[in-house]
Amino acid sequence: MKSKEKKQVIRRISKYLFEHKVLFAITLLLAFLMTGLSICVPTVIQEVLDNIFQSDSFENDVLMYGILLIGTMFLAKEILNCLRIRVNNKLEQKVIFKIRKDLHDKLLDLPISFYDRRKSGEIASRVVEDVQNVERAILDGTEQGVIALLTITGVTSMMFLQEPRLAVLVFLPLPILVILGLNYAKVSKKNWKAVREASGELNSLLVEDIQGNRLIQAFALKSRERGRFDQIGRILEKRSLEAMYRWSIQGPGASFLSSMGILAVVGMGAYLLQHEPSFTSGKFFAFLLYANYFYEPVRQLVSINNLVAAGKASGERVFEILDTSNEIINHSQPISFPSNIENIEFKNVSFSYDDGNTIIQDLSFSIPEGSTTALVGATGAGKSTTANLLLRYYDITSGSITIGGESLDRIDLTNLRQNIGLVSQDPFLFDATVRDNLLLADPNATNEDIWNALEMASAKNFVQRLPSQENTMIGERGIRLSMGEKQRLTLARALLKNPPLLVLDEATASVDVETERFIQKALDNLIIGRTTLIIAHRLSTIRNADQILFLENGRLIERGNHAQLLSLNGKYSRFCKYQENLVEA
Repeated sequence: MKSKEKKQVIRRISKYLFEHKVLFAITLLLAFLMTGLSICVPTVIQEVLDNIFQSDSFENDVLMYGILLIGTMFLAKEILNCLRIRVNNKLEQKVIFKIRKDLHDKLLDLPISFYDRRKSGEIASRVVEDVQNVERAILDGTEQGVIALLTITGVTSMMFLQEPRLAVLVFLPLPILVILGLNYAKVSKKNWKAVREASGELNSLLVEDIQGNRLIQAFALKSRERGRFDQIGRILEKRSLEAMYRWSIQGPGASFLSSMGILAVVGMGAYLLQHEPSFTSGKFFAFLLYANYFYEPVRQLVSINNLVAAGKASGERVFEILDTSNEIINHSQPISFPSNIENIEFKNVSFSYDDGNTIIQDLSFSIPEGSTTALVGATGAGKSTTANLLLRYYDITSGSITIGGESLDRIDLTNLRQNIGLVSQDPFLFDATVRDNLLLADPNATNEDIWNALEMASAKNFVQRLPSQENTMIGERGIRLSMGEKQRLTLARALLKNPPLLVLDEATASVDVETERFIQKALDNLIIGRTTLIIAHRLSTIRNADQILFLENGRLIERGNHAQLLSLNGKYSRFCKYQENLVEA
């Protein structure tokens, strides 16, 4: 990563911190006061010791007052520290929330193609763990860095005022410490980025294993998954050790150099005590404290390098998502979904993915308002892609799609999808109640509306048998329901939405014959009076469609109703015979 890009990452990370200027300023003020008290302590100790050692008689009062004053300063410092921690924690949570909110908002806006190319666990790792690392870098790093710089500045001033010759000795190890720190930071960011990538892979595996737990149990895949976990886990372990290895040298190395500086001060200080009467024991003791105070923040700045390096690596991963361009954008002057659909027309539509793989080729057809059109063909023929283009999950490569004479890309995206009801092969339900899942379609629906939709979707009977009926929690992705029950709930949700345009993508593909009868009855209720696009393999779902489009390799091969296509004795006819043979078998 170039230096300019690194600075940009730091600047963008810092932006989140400066959105809360008041809290940050309070934190710095408290840190400044704490530092001031810390710097004053050695001077007070010096005065106490000099008054005791240089006096002809030992004075208890001087010692007691000195101890009381120093104790009061320590107490005041820790009270300030307590306040600083509380303010800092509040600031920390606000920053974390804002970054995660920005990421979540961005993830909701990104197109389907973004998720096609990424693993869900890896995305979750960026939102949770990488944001945590970024927060540590910008907040802890900034705060600790400011405290360290204030301490170094104050202590340096006091040391040169006390004894410049000793102050020079304290500074001798500093150039080496700086060089080591810069070199470490350069290599460390690369190592920590590798750690974050491996951690994302491990998170992806965990999410996959949790979601696929039943399959793992059914196919006895525990050994396989343990092997995968061991492989990825060991990669993470190796990369983490590599990242920590340099720190295991850097940290002790910095401490050793600091110790050499202290040792030089002890040697020179002992010499001055013997040969210069003005250099008192109190001054010597105070200077040793100052030297220690100096090296502690210097070592802290070196350790902050590690924190910042990890934060930069995570920041790049966070901003990679935030900077992802949204391929599906609203028109600059969007229009509402047409009140009268009249006709949906695909005209010479072609579509290719980014890799150049052409899925749809020169596809042209129209769907009259209120009619049902079925897309039929082998797997990979382009049926679901055609539906995705209508929903604008992807933009077409060439050609045009119009609804009611209006270009699809001119219709407001949110309004477009609000007017399309989608029932897919893989029904998705949230970890909530039956009622909550249905109200996603219409938040203002009454209890009567809900039960009417359930009845029309042939779902009323099984919902009534649930422990709390429509208020029953159904688990993540509806795990406590059968596939047929989940599908009927998604149909009820579509009925409650009451959209003018309906897309049914293999709605009966994953259910048994008996359940299919229930769902088919619900589908019949659902499509009445609606413009409907059906994608299916089963004859029971498509035979009554007003028109059937047979696709092959993204091209329209045959068009007509069921009877017309059978009379052609072409590909659709062979498809039907194959389906009938399957049923007989």
